[in-house]
Amino acid sequence: MSERISVRVPATSANLGCAFDCAALALGLYLDLHVAPRSDGTVSVGYQGVDPERIALDKNNLVVRTIGGTLESWGKNRGFDVEIDNQIPVGVGLGSSAAAIVGALAACHWLADRPLSDEELVSLAARLEGHPDNVAAAWHGGFTVTVQHEGGTLACSCPVPDSVRLVLVIPDYALPTEKARQVLPAQYSRAHAIHNLQRAVMLAAQFFSGRARFHPSFFADCWHQPYRAALIPGLSEVLSLSDPDLQGICLSGAGPSILAFTGSDAAAVGEVIRQTLATHGVNAQARILAADNEGAKGWCLPCSAESASEG
Repeated sequence: MSERISVRVPATSANLGCAFDCAALALGLYLDLHVAPRSDGTVSVGYQGVDPERIALDKNNLVVRTIGGTLESWGKNRGFDVEIDNQIPVGVGLGSSAAAIVGALAACHWLADRPLSDEELVSLAARLEGHPDNVAAAWHGGFTVTVQHEGGTLACSCPVPDSVRLVLVIPDYALPTEKARQVLPAQYSRAHAIHNLQRAVMLAAQFFSGRARFHPSFFADCWHQPYRAALIPGLSEVLSLSDPDLQGICLSGAGPSILAFTGSDAAAVGEVIRQTLATHGVNAQARILAADNEGAKGWCLPCSAESASEG
């Protein structure tokens, strides 16, 4: 075992409009964890990155809780140091908690010297997170679909073509996932179920075909975005935007961030979305991103390998 492990976990955008709790896309924003074992049984955590006021630096830190609780459940109580370097905004629908859980479980695999298959890691992460889409995409990368079966989670992923251009618009406030789920109805009509199922199948077919030719109608949703609009000023108007370069638009996860699939003029699309939110009193920043096709399992490196690659 090397003296330290480094894990890089991508941000994720779940739901993609129609594929509620079924699919997610890994994005080129990252959580980097550096974990080292301690012989004295104590735990320390350091943090640098975005939204530091939203990050606990004690035993309540999600990475620390996940590592500590998982090792304890395996009978492998062990101290450790965690250094966190984070680019993923917290509480805005970009899978920050999923990234923390997936990165922590990858570190546990190493600290306990206990091999975990892809299915085992994603299933455990889904149980801790409460839903499977973000954690599966964070681990596998690319576009990932999931199904929960007999207490486990099965996932299938494909790379996203370089031609897919993404614009992420991030408002300056957080929206807890729990609050965003509370506004959802307990039941849906057959018509709404068919509406979303048709689009989710078409969206998945486009990604897995490798063509990724999108149409705004593929992202239209009846299950969560209409209900969450009351919590996100300007969302309804943004989702109704029409632009020649706009191939699709959706709420990212539970929001309030918004993800757009664009043509050549991604910056202009991002600015239109940002200005639309501004008319509703919301400050936001627009970022042009690529998808991440590696996932955490492609970025996880012992410190010795990391150093060798740099030399």
